[in-house]
Amino acid sequence: MVLRALTLSPSNLGVTPGAFRFLDIESASDACADTLIDVAASVDGIVRFPRELRIAQGDSKVRIEIEGLRPGRTELIFRVRGTAIEARAEVVVVEDRPPPCSGEGSGMVYPNGTPLRGNDALSQASLRVPMGAASGEERYRVSPFEARITCDTMPIPPGYRALGPAVSFRSPTVYRFPREVEFSIPIRLALLPSRAHRGHVEVLYRGPGISTPRIVPIANPRFAGNAEEGALHFWAPRLGTYQAVVRTDVPRQRIRRFTFRGIIGFSMGGSGAARIGLANPDLFDFIAPLGGPTDWIYLLEYIRRYHLGGFCTFEERLRDTDGRCNRVNRERPPPRGELFEHTQTFENWWYEDMYDGQGGRFNRDDYISIFRDLAMMFGNPNTDTNPIDIDPPTQPSIAPPGTPEEWRRIPDAMRCGDGASPIVIRGHCPTANPGDPCTPDTDPKTGWYDDEYNPDGRWDAISFCDGAEIDVGNWDPSGRQFIPVEVAYAIDINHNGRRDPGEPVVRNGREPFEDFGCDRTPSPMEPGYHPIENPDPSGDDYDFQYNPSGTEGNYDYDGEGTCPPGQSERFEDVGIDGVPGTPQIQRDGMGGYDVGEGDGRFNRTRGAERMIASSPRGMVRGYRDRLGRWHEGLPIEVINRIDFFADGGVRDLFNWVVQGNHTMGAFVARGFPVRFYNNFSGLHLDGRDTFDWKQVPWEEIGRYVMVRYGDIDAPEADRIAGDGGHVGTPDQLVARMTSALVMMSARWPGGDRRLVYDQICRQVNQNCPNRNFIDSTFTSSTGRTGPFSVVLPPGYFQPEFASTCYPVVYFLHGYGMEPTDLASVGLILWSYMRSPLIPASRRLQKMIFVFPDGRCRSNECLRGTFYTDAPPNHPGAPQMQRWLIELDQYLREGMGLRICPPRELMVIE
Repeated sequence: MVLRALTLSPSNLGVTPGAFRFLDIESASDACADTLIDVAASVDGIVRFPRELRIAQGDSKVRIEIEGLRPGRTELIFRVRGTAIEARAEVVVVEDRPPPCSGEGSGMVYPNGTPLRGNDALSQASLRVPMGAASGEERYRVSPFEARITCDTMPIPPGYRALGPAVSFRSPTVYRFPREVEFSIPIRLALLPSRAHRGHVEVLYRGPGISTPRIVPIANPRFAGNAEEGALHFWAPRLGTYQAVVRTDVPRQRIRRFTFRGIIGFSMGGSGAARIGLANPDLFDFIAPLGGPTDWIYLLEYIRRYHLGGFCTFEERLRDTDGRCNRVNRERPPPRGELFEHTQTFENWWYEDMYDGQGGRFNRDDYISIFRDLAMMFGNPNTDTNPIDIDPPTQPSIAPPGTPEEWRRIPDAMRCGDGASPIVIRGHCPTANPGDPCTPDTDPKTGWYDDEYNPDGRWDAISFCDGAEIDVGNWDPSGRQFIPVEVAYAIDINHNGRRDPGEPVVRNGREPFEDFGCDRTPSPMEPGYHPIENPDPSGDDYDFQYNPSGTEGNYDYDGEGTCPPGQSERFEDVGIDGVPGTPQIQRDGMGGYDVGEGDGRFNRTRGAERMIASSPRGMVRGYRDRLGRWHEGLPIEVINRIDFFADGGVRDLFNWVVQGNHTMGAFVARGFPVRFYNNFSGLHLDGRDTFDWKQVPWEEIGRYVMVRYGDIDAPEADRIAGDGGHVGTPDQLVARMTSALVMMSARWPGGDRRLVYDQICRQVNQNCPNRNFIDSTFTSSTGRTGPFSVVLPPGYFQPEFASTCYPVVYFLHGYGMEPTDLASVGLILWSYMRSPLIPASRRLQKMIFVFPDGRCRSNECLRGTFYTDAPPNHPGAPQMQRWLIELDQYLREGMGLRICPPRELMVIE
């Protein structure tokens, strides 16, 4: 026997007369010799197909085209010649018209996993709320509600066609849930255009607040039933009308330029992968930020609201009668506003102490180090040190203005040791109570103003130390504070020279604005508002999934570029301290601490601008700079030549899922189809619960993809094991590091998948004549030296592969790690390129793995560079993006690695 059992994909196939459909015939093992397969039909004349197939020696797959001839059903039988091996595929040919719609369903929907179903032609339509919505975390619970399923009609957008009827899911009491629920709608896959597949299916939506039908991304698409009368199951958080559609011009045939480079990163490395990949789209085909597509547009506002929040405002202190404002209070954060979002305050940073899977403790020491390194590498997003009109800036923007640069050079132990004195920006009335009168003096160096906490500059602003914990993340006021928080000042309300419980941390990152949209009107005040039937009369509420171009509630100031001509959101031109009439920073250093007041423009800090400009959402959809000017996003044709694969854990302490949602929303806003998958098993598209990367239909999962791993209803044992955490469970970690790489392998054209015997060699000896695992260092043109590791593919040095070139994939490590910390990843993936247990059609194609450095070296920062180019006026500023790009050139030219050169090839997508 030369082959093991055959599998067919798809096993149930539908097509219309005159249209074509692909069918893959695969074996679980490579053919030991050329193998012939005979094909017959149970009913002739229904479809046209080849009668004989051949799987070449060393291969395991053959793809054929089937053409629909006339309506009817048949079965194709595939028999391996000379053996008893056989496989069968059902084929149906249908008329080229959408199915009619009839029927309905109504009743109460309970969070018990029992679906509400339709009848007649809507028998494939259903609505289900999982059992976890009744007994799981309070924030994800759903109360029983009345609902109705009916047929509906929607105008199909130009360039699309319907694959099934429009189905309405309505309730008189609710339209949106605090979690996703499961829908199913009828779909006729046989109506797909020629050679199209399940990856081309999209979903059209209309519902409360969205009157014009639009394509929306859905989560966990699952295709059930047959190609004639099937069902599309998916998860979404809103009721409304849904319909399966497809673009009429898919699949598209085009010339695509391949660079044969991919970039993957974990955590900090994920942030770097997205930034470097999108900033250099001419260098990379695939970008995979894993747990790290940082969306600074959202994250800066999240940090402002939560990481640095939780304090009483000045007005609240005036009304405080029981001292509540002067103690640690875990109940002060605003309610969460995002699916999967965690809330916290400055004094209680969120961390699940009992659970593994976070990849580190991420205690207050870690958090403060991250904030300090971000300020070093981007500039402080919280304050600015230069006048707004100076460009380039002359002063480093790492610590707040008024901080002597030499103070930053003092060791932490001295800044926070016994007898250490804080930097003090003297207030106008430092000993005054909130209700006491206070008259400011005329000295611009007196008084640090803040519209929320110190509006008349009465109290001192001081540098402070932190670090003591009761448990992970929770501040211990009575402990020894041993780490300087050099990126921010605190308001010393009791005038004792240290930050005490409840004393606020200043966040002056932008001018105040009202995030009510271009019409300047919050939705409840818009004409026609109804909380269920019409929650967004103007249609401007931002939603990463349903309305990613919305301007109300999008965490950003909107004006020219995102608003119609002559419209903008309302902002206060009072500078970043939010208080009118305060002294501004001057070129000669003699002014105050505010910037941007009275210039007629919306302003933010340079650090915030650099972060937003380099975030995926900013680069894809466009961004607004520190002077309020709009910069367009990447051109459509540039985005179209990149594949993007992101992931994030539902319990990740950095809210990566939320940031990933917003990042993917930017692609939706630019018209690109996006898919979300809840757990890696969802990539199979068939509803299975386990993940096997060798069985995933990688061509069909989409080109702009995000996996949200973890279960919000996971039992305690799974949560303790790390389910949905920053790293995840062991199985989730393996799935994460495998998925993006296998997607690259499946889509890079050509590729060497031949079996070869080889072994990993880090040192040359009699059994290892060549090193294929190389640890070395590289010095860039800026003088920055750092380590890197290279893993060469199996057979790289064998004579028969001497002229073979390979793709290269860069793996960027996380915060506080070293390149060698990811070496084990390379070893696991290396085995996938040479395993005889994996058939050639599924085997990872041979490629070169590179593990670059992202650590701080010398005294340039603490633990991580975030792979960005630091502002040149920062001391010891590393240029890490430049370092990596020059490393790529060195690998090809200096080391002479056989990395495939760019090529233009015809693709069908």
